[in-house]
Amino acid sequence: MKIEYEEINGLLYPKLALPSQKEIHLTKFGRKRLQYLKQYRPIVYTNLLTSGELNDHLQRIDDEANELYDRLIEQYKIKRNITEELKEKDHMRWVQEMNNIRNCVDEIINKLIRK
Repeated sequence: MKIEYEEINGLLYPKLALPSQKEIHLTKFGRKRLQYLKQYRPIVYTNLLTSGELNDHLQRIDDEANELYDRLIEQYKIKRNITEELKEKDHMRWVQEMNNIRNCVDEIINKLIRK
C-alpha cells in the first residue's frame, strides 16, 4: 500500500480519505448507539468508521432494536392485560400503563445497546 503525501507549509501530511458510505436514517436507538460508541468506545468507533462499516453496524443495531421494541411492547401489553377496551373505559389508566411499559422497554433496549 502506497501512501501519498501533500506538502502544506513545509510539512508533509498523508492524503487520507474515508471510504464512501451510504446515507442512513436512524431512529433513537441507532443514534444512542452512535453516541455510546463515540463517548465510551472510541477505538471501536474509529475502526468501524475507517473500515466503512459504521453505517451498516448502526443500521443493523437500529433495525434489531426497533423490532425488539415492538415485540416487547406487545408482550407487555398482553401480560398486563392492556387492551383497547381498557383504553375506552379508563383512558388515563391506559396512558399510565403504556407510558410505564414504554419506559421499561426503553431501559431494556438501552442496556443492550451499551454492550
